[in-house]
Amino acid sequence: SYHRCAAPLLAGVAELRLTWSLSLDRSVVGGAFLIARKPNSVGRKRGTATLSSSCSSSDDLWDADSPLQQEWASSLPMPENARDPSMANRARNAMRGAYPTALEGRCNINLDGFDGRVQWLHVDPPVMLVDDFLTDTECDAVLELTNVSPPPGVGRVIKIESRLSDSNKTRASASRSSTTWYVRYAAAAVAPLLNGLLELLPKVALEQLEEVQLVRYAGEGQGFGWHEDALGVDAATPEAGGQRVATLLVYLDECDNGRTLFHDLMGVNNQRLAVSPKRGRALLFFPAATGTTTLGDAASLIDDSRKTFGDAYFDDTRADHRTSHAGEPPSGDGIKGQKHIAQLWIHSSEHTPVVFGRGINKHAEARL
Repeated sequence: SYHRCAAPLLAGVAELRLTWSLSLDRSVVGGAFLIARKPNSVGRKRGTATLSSSCSSSDDLWDADSPLQQEWASSLPMPENARDPSMANRARNAMRGAYPTALEGRCNINLDGFDGRVQWLHVDPPVMLVDDFLTDTECDAVLELTNVSPPPGVGRVIKIESRLSDSNKTRASASRSSTTWYVRYAAAAVAPLLNGLLELLPKVALEQLEEVQLVRYAGEGQGFGWHEDALGVDAATPEAGGQRVATLLVYLDECDNGRTLFHDLMGVNNQRLAVSPKRGRALLFFPAATGTTTLGDAASLIDDSRKTFGDAYFDDTRADHRTSHAGEPPSGDGIKGQKHIAQLWIHSSEHTPVVFGRGINKHAEARL
Protein backbone atom coordinates (compact mmCIF):
# COMPACT_ATOMS: atom_id res chain seq x y z
CA SER A 1 0.00 0.00 0.00
CA TYR A 2 1.09 3.57 -0.61
CA HIS A 3 1.73 5.31 2.70
CA ARG A 4 1.21 9.00 3.33
CA CYS A 5 3.42 10.96 5.71
CA ALA A 6 1.78 11.74 8.98
CA ALA A 7 3.72 14.11 11.22
CA PRO A 8 6.52 16.46 12.45
CA LEU A 9 9.83 15.78 14.22
CA LEU A 10 11.77 16.66 17.33
CA ALA A 11 12.52 20.32 17.78
CA GLY A 12 15.98 21.27 16.67
CA VAL A 13 16.90 22.61 20.07
CA ALA A 14 15.95 19.37 21.74
CA GLU A 15 18.31 17.47 19.46
CA LEU A 16 21.04 20.00 20.11
CA ARG A 17 20.70 19.33 23.82
CA LEU A 18 21.25 15.67 23.17
CA THR A 19 24.22 16.13 20.91
CA TRP A 20 25.93 19.33 22.02
CA SER A 21 26.75 21.20 25.21
CA LEU A 22 25.40 24.70 24.67
CA SER A 23 26.80 27.94 26.05
CA LEU A 24 24.82 31.12 25.55
CA ASP A 25 26.60 34.32 24.59
CA ARG A 26 24.57 36.94 26.45
CA SER A 27 25.31 39.56 23.83
CA VAL A 28 22.79 40.03 21.07
CA VAL A 29 24.26 40.47 17.61
CA GLY A 30 21.95 42.32 15.22
CA GLY A 31 18.84 40.96 16.91
CA ALA A 32 20.11 37.39 16.64
CA PHE A 33 21.10 35.42 19.72
CA LEU A 34 24.55 33.92 19.16
CA ILE A 35 24.98 30.46 20.64
CA ALA A 36 28.39 28.83 20.56
CA ARG A 37 28.07 25.06 20.61
CA LYS A 38 30.82 22.58 21.29
CA PRO A 39 30.44 18.86 20.75
CA ASN A 40 30.18 16.49 23.68
CA SER A 41 30.06 13.22 21.82
CA VAL A 42 29.66 13.77 18.13
CA GLY A 43 28.93 10.79 15.96
CA ARG A 44 26.02 8.89 14.51
CA LYS A 45 24.16 9.05 17.80
CA ARG A 46 20.82 10.57 18.65
CA GLY A 47 20.04 10.32 22.34
CA THR A 48 21.40 7.01 23.57
CA ALA A 49 20.55 5.02 20.45
CA THR A 50 23.37 4.53 17.98
CA LEU A 51 22.38 4.45 14.33
CA SER A 52 24.07 1.73 12.32
CA SER A 53 25.75 3.34 9.32
CA SER A 54 27.99 1.57 6.84
CA CYS A 55 30.71 4.22 7.26
CA SER A 56 33.97 3.01 8.74
CA SER A 57 36.87 4.79 10.39
CA SER A 58 38.95 4.29 7.27
CA ASP A 59 36.58 6.36 5.11
CA ASP A 60 37.64 9.78 3.98
CA LEU A 61 35.08 12.35 5.08
CA TRP A 62 34.34 13.63 1.58
CA ASP A 63 35.66 11.06 -0.88
CA ALA A 64 33.06 11.34 -3.63
CA ASP A 65 35.15 10.43 -6.64
CA SER A 66 36.33 6.99 -5.59
CA PRO A 67 34.35 3.94 -6.76
CA LEU A 68 31.84 2.47 -4.33
CA GLN A 69 33.55 0.05 -2.00
CA GLN A 70 30.33 -1.12 -0.36
CA GLU A 71 26.89 -1.51 -1.84
CA TRP A 72 23.60 -2.47 -0.25
CA ALA A 73 22.07 -5.43 -2.04
CA SER A 74 18.70 -3.74 -1.55
CA SER A 75 19.67 -0.51 -3.32
CA LEU A 76 18.48 0.27 -6.83
CA PRO A 77 20.30 3.02 -8.76
CA MET A 78 18.86 4.71 -11.83
CA PRO A 79 18.52 2.21 -14.71
CA GLU A 80 21.29 3.92 -16.68
CA ASN A 81 23.65 3.54 -13.69
CA ALA A 82 22.82 -0.12 -12.97
CA ARG A 83 25.54 -2.76 -13.03
CA ASP A 84 23.59 -5.18 -15.23
CA PRO A 85 20.35 -5.43 -17.27
CA SER A 86 18.53 -7.28 -14.48
CA MET A 87 19.15 -4.47 -11.99
CA ALA A 88 18.15 -1.89 -14.61
CA ASN A 89 14.83 -3.67 -15.22
CA ARG A 90 14.09 -3.87 -11.50
CA ALA A 91 14.74 -0.15 -11.22
CA ARG A 92 12.44 0.70 -14.15
CA ASN A 93 9.64 -1.43 -12.72
CA ALA A 94 10.01 0.19 -9.29
CA MET A 95 9.54 3.66 -10.80
CA ARG A 96 6.44 2.91 -12.86
CA GLY A 97 2.85 3.94 -12.29
CA ALA A 98 1.06 6.61 -10.29
CA TYR A 99 2.16 4.93 -7.04
CA PRO A 100 5.66 3.53 -7.68
CA THR A 101 6.70 0.64 -5.47
CA ALA A 102 9.97 2.48 -4.79
CA LEU A 103 7.96 5.06 -2.82
CA GLU A 104 6.18 2.60 -0.54
CA GLY A 105 6.51 3.73 3.06
CA ARG A 106 7.59 7.23 2.03
CA CYS A 107 5.75 10.50 1.59
CA ASN A 108 3.34 10.91 -1.29
CA ILE A 109 5.35 12.86 -3.90
CA ASN A 110 3.71 15.06 -6.52
CA LEU A 111 5.72 13.60 -9.38
CA ASP A 112 3.87 15.74 -11.94
CA GLY A 113 4.37 19.01 -10.08
CA PHE A 114 6.70 21.92 -10.80
CA ASP A 115 6.01 21.71 -14.53
CA GLY A 116 7.58 18.27 -14.75
CA ARG A 117 10.87 19.27 -13.09
CA VAL A 118 10.74 16.53 -10.42
CA GLN A 119 13.58 14.13 -11.27
CA TRP A 120 14.65 10.78 -9.88
CA LEU A 121 18.33 10.55 -8.89
CA HIS A 122 18.16 7.16 -7.17
CA VAL A 123 15.35 4.60 -7.10
CA ASP A 124 15.63 2.70 -3.80
CA PRO A 125 16.09 4.42 -1.45
CA PRO A 126 14.39 7.21 -3.42
CA VAL A 127 16.33 10.44 -3.93
CA MET A 128 14.64 13.23 -5.89
CA LEU A 129 15.72 16.59 -7.33
CA VAL A 130 13.74 19.69 -8.36
CA ASP A 131 15.52 22.51 -10.18
CA ASP A 132 14.09 26.05 -9.87
CA PHE A 133 12.28 25.08 -6.67
CA LEU A 134 12.92 28.72 -5.65
CA THR A 135 13.51 31.67 -7.95
CA ASP A 136 16.59 33.91 -7.72
CA THR A 137 14.49 36.58 -6.02
CA GLU A 138 13.17 34.09 -3.48
CA CYS A 139 16.69 32.82 -2.76
CA ASP A 140 17.86 36.42 -2.19
CA ALA A 141 15.01 37.02 0.27
CA VAL A 142 15.90 33.91 2.27
CA LEU A 143 19.59 34.84 2.30
CA GLU A 144 18.68 38.26 3.75
CA LEU A 145 17.62 36.44 6.91
CA THR A 146 21.28 35.61 7.56
CA ASN A 147 22.31 39.28 7.60
CA VAL A 148 23.52 40.89 10.81
CA SER A 149 20.30 42.91 10.85
CA PRO A 150 17.44 40.79 9.42
CA PRO A 151 14.73 42.58 7.40
CA PRO A 152 11.83 44.23 9.31
CA GLY A 153 8.99 41.95 10.33
CA VAL A 154 11.08 38.78 10.54
CA GLY A 155 11.15 38.68 14.32
CA ARG A 156 13.94 37.15 16.31
CA VAL A 157 16.37 34.90 14.40
CA ILE A 158 18.55 32.51 16.41
CA LYS A 159 22.09 32.08 15.14
CA ILE A 160 24.29 29.14 16.10
CA GLU A 161 28.00 28.75 15.41
CA SER A 162 29.31 25.16 15.51
CA ARG A 163 33.01 24.45 15.76
CA LEU A 164 34.85 21.19 16.31
CA SER A 165 38.05 20.74 18.23
CA ASP A 166 40.85 18.69 16.67
CA SER A 167 40.03 15.80 18.98
CA ASN A 168 36.57 15.55 17.43
CA LYS A 169 37.65 15.77 13.78
CA THR A 170 37.91 12.01 13.38
CA ARG A 171 36.91 10.26 10.19
CA ALA A 172 34.49 8.07 12.05
CA SER A 173 32.57 10.96 13.61
CA ALA A 174 29.91 13.14 12.00
CA SER A 175 32.19 16.17 12.02
CA ARG A 176 30.41 19.46 11.38
CA SER A 177 31.54 23.06 11.21
CA SER A 178 28.98 25.62 10.08
CA THR A 179 26.68 28.47 11.03
CA THR A 180 22.94 27.83 11.48
CA TRP A 181 20.05 30.28 11.70
CA TYR A 182 16.65 29.21 13.06
CA VAL A 183 13.85 31.18 11.41
CA ARG A 184 10.25 31.55 12.51
CA TYR A 185 7.48 30.12 10.34
CA ALA A 186 5.92 33.60 10.13
CA ALA A 187 8.86 35.13 8.23
CA ALA A 188 7.56 36.17 4.81
CA ALA A 189 10.81 35.13 3.12
CA VAL A 190 10.29 31.44 3.93
CA ALA A 191 6.69 31.33 2.62
CA PRO A 192 7.79 30.20 -0.90
CA LEU A 193 9.94 27.52 0.72
CA LEU A 194 7.01 26.20 2.77
CA ASN A 195 4.55 26.44 -0.12
CA GLY A 196 6.96 24.57 -2.38
CA LEU A 197 7.36 21.77 0.13
CA LEU A 198 3.59 21.40 0.50
CA GLU A 199 3.23 21.25 -3.30
CA LEU A 200 5.95 18.62 -3.59
CA LEU A 201 4.59 16.53 -0.68
CA PRO A 202 0.82 17.16 -0.87
CA LYS A 203 -0.15 14.76 1.96
CA VAL A 204 2.24 16.39 4.44
CA ALA A 205 0.79 18.90 6.91
CA LEU A 206 2.71 22.05 7.80
CA GLU A 207 2.53 20.99 11.45
CA GLN A 208 4.90 18.11 10.70
CA LEU A 209 7.79 20.47 9.96
CA GLU A 210 10.63 21.24 12.32
CA GLU A 211 11.80 24.80 12.71
CA VAL A 212 13.15 26.24 9.45
CA GLN A 213 16.96 26.18 9.42
CA LEU A 214 19.40 28.07 7.21
CA VAL A 215 22.97 26.79 7.16
CA ARG A 216 26.18 28.37 5.88
CA TYR A 217 29.41 26.48 5.18
CA ALA A 218 32.23 28.96 4.59
CA GLY A 219 35.54 27.80 3.15
CA GLU A 220 37.31 24.49 2.85
CA GLY A 221 37.31 23.93 6.61
CA GLN A 222 33.52 23.84 6.92
CA GLY A 223 31.43 20.82 6.00
CA PHE A 224 29.43 17.96 7.51
CA GLY A 225 30.90 14.46 7.58
CA TRP A 226 29.02 11.21 7.03
CA HIS A 227 25.82 11.07 9.08
CA GLU A 228 22.18 10.06 9.04
CA ASP A 229 19.21 12.38 9.59
CA ALA A 230 17.07 9.74 11.33
CA LEU A 231 16.64 10.22 15.08
CA GLY A 232 17.41 7.72 17.83
CA VAL A 233 14.58 6.29 19.90
CA ASP A 234 15.10 8.77 22.76
CA ALA A 235 14.81 11.77 20.43
CA ALA A 236 11.92 10.63 18.23
CA THR A 237 9.31 11.28 20.91
CA PRO A 238 5.57 11.88 20.38
CA GLU A 239 6.05 15.55 21.30
CA ALA A 240 8.80 15.84 18.70
CA GLY A 241 6.46 14.36 16.12
CA GLY A 242 8.15 10.98 16.02
CA GLN A 243 10.81 10.08 13.49
CA ARG A 244 12.16 12.27 10.70
CA VAL A 245 10.65 10.73 7.58
CA ALA A 246 11.82 13.23 4.94
CA THR A 247 14.65 15.71 4.39
CA LEU A 248 14.37 18.65 1.98
CA LEU A 249 17.53 20.68 1.23
CA VAL A 250 17.35 23.79 -0.94
CA TYR A 251 20.58 25.34 -2.26
CA LEU A 252 20.45 29.14 -2.05
CA ASP A 253 23.59 29.92 -4.06
CA GLU A 254 26.26 28.26 -6.17
CA CYS A 255 29.79 27.50 -5.06
CA ASP A 256 32.85 25.52 -6.05
CA ASN A 257 32.48 21.91 -4.87
CA GLY A 258 30.15 21.78 -1.84
CA ARG A 259 28.28 18.72 -3.09
CA THR A 260 25.86 16.59 -1.07
CA LEU A 261 27.27 13.06 -1.17
CA PHE A 262 25.59 9.73 -0.44
CA HIS A 263 28.00 7.22 1.01
CA ASP A 264 26.58 3.99 -0.43
CA LEU A 265 24.31 5.08 -3.29
CA MET A 266 25.47 4.66 -6.86
CA GLY A 267 25.62 7.56 -9.27
CA VAL A 268 27.31 7.69 -12.66
CA ASN A 269 30.39 5.64 -13.54
CA ASN A 270 30.12 3.48 -10.42
CA GLN A 271 30.83 6.50 -8.22
CA ARG A 272 28.97 7.75 -5.19
CA LEU A 273 25.81 9.72 -5.86
CA ALA A 274 26.77 13.41 -5.62
CA VAL A 275 24.50 16.44 -6.01
CA SER A 276 26.09 19.79 -6.87
CA PRO A 277 24.72 23.05 -5.43
CA LYS A 278 22.67 25.05 -7.92
CA ARG A 279 20.74 28.13 -6.93
CA GLY A 280 17.10 27.29 -6.23
CA ARG A 281 17.64 23.51 -6.53
CA ALA A 282 15.85 21.23 -4.05
CA LEU A 283 17.05 17.78 -2.96
CA LEU A 284 14.60 15.35 -1.33
CA PHE A 285 15.31 12.02 0.36
CA PHE A 286 13.88 9.88 3.14
CA PRO A 287 15.95 9.04 6.25
CA ALA A 288 13.26 6.64 7.51
CA ALA A 289 10.48 4.48 6.07
CA THR A 290 7.03 3.85 7.54
CA GLY A 291 5.66 0.33 7.81
CA THR A 292 6.91 -2.29 5.39
CA THR A 293 8.37 -1.66 1.96
CA THR A 294 8.25 -4.37 -0.70
CA LEU A 295 11.66 -3.58 -2.18
CA GLY A 296 13.69 -2.87 0.93
CA ASP A 297 12.18 -5.57 3.13
CA ALA A 298 12.59 -8.30 0.55
CA ALA A 299 16.19 -7.37 -0.11
CA SER A 300 17.08 -6.81 3.55
CA LEU A 301 17.33 -10.56 3.91
CA ILE A 302 20.35 -10.41 1.62
CA ASP A 303 21.73 -7.55 3.71
CA ASP A 304 20.91 -9.34 6.95
CA SER A 305 24.34 -8.88 8.53
CA ARG A 306 24.21 -5.12 7.90
CA LYS A 307 20.49 -4.51 8.55
CA THR A 308 19.07 -2.16 5.95
CA PHE A 309 16.50 -0.69 8.36
CA GLY A 310 16.67 0.11 12.05
CA ASP A 311 14.28 -1.08 14.74
CA ALA A 312 10.62 -0.05 14.53
CA TYR A 313 9.62 2.96 16.65
CA PHE A 314 6.28 3.72 18.27
CA ASP A 315 5.14 5.47 15.06
CA ASP A 316 5.95 2.39 12.92
CA THR A 317 8.99 4.05 11.34
CA ARG A 318 12.45 2.58 10.84
CA ALA A 319 15.68 4.40 10.00
CA ASP A 320 16.95 3.68 6.49
CA HIS A 321 20.71 3.30 6.97
CA ARG A 322 21.36 3.50 3.24
CA THR A 323 20.75 7.28 3.35
CA SER A 324 24.03 8.12 5.09
CA HIS A 325 25.31 11.33 3.49
CA ALA A 326 27.75 14.22 3.89
CA GLY A 327 28.08 17.89 3.01
CA GLU A 328 31.31 18.49 1.09
CA PRO A 329 33.09 21.76 2.03
CA PRO A 330 32.97 24.53 -0.56
CA SER A 331 36.24 25.79 -2.00
CA GLY A 332 37.37 28.98 -3.67
CA ASP A 333 37.51 32.62 -2.68
CA GLY A 334 34.76 35.06 -1.84
CA ILE A 335 31.20 34.11 -2.65
CA LYS A 336 32.29 30.92 -4.46
CA GLY A 337 33.80 29.74 -1.20
CA GLN A 338 30.48 29.79 0.66
CA LYS A 339 27.49 27.45 0.52
CA HIS A 340 24.09 28.39 1.92
CA ILE A 341 21.23 25.92 2.20
CA ALA A 342 17.74 25.90 3.66
CA GLN A 343 16.86 22.63 5.32
CA LEU A 344 13.46 21.29 6.31
CA TRP A 345 12.85 18.08 8.20
CA ILE A 346 9.43 16.44 8.13
CA HIS A 347 8.26 14.19 10.96
CA SER A 348 5.81 11.32 10.96
CA SER A 349 3.31 13.39 12.98
CA GLU A 350 2.78 16.87 14.44
CA HIS A 351 5.95 18.54 15.70
CA THR A 352 6.04 20.83 18.73
CA PRO A 353 8.35 23.82 18.06
CA VAL A 354 10.45 24.77 21.11
CA VAL A 355 13.57 26.52 19.77
CA PHE A 356 12.13 30.01 20.29
CA GLY A 357 10.26 29.02 23.43
CA ARG A 358 6.99 27.15 23.77
CA GLY A 359 4.05 28.87 22.10
CA ILE A 360 6.17 31.57 20.45
CA ASN A 361 6.87 30.08 17.00
CA LYS A 362 3.61 28.60 15.72
CA HIS A 363 2.95 26.75 12.49
CA ALA A 364 -0.34 28.63 12.16
CA GLU A 365 1.59 31.90 11.79
CA ALA A 366 3.14 30.85 8.48
CA ARG A 367 2.23 33.18 5.59
CA LEU A 368 0.96 30.59 3.13
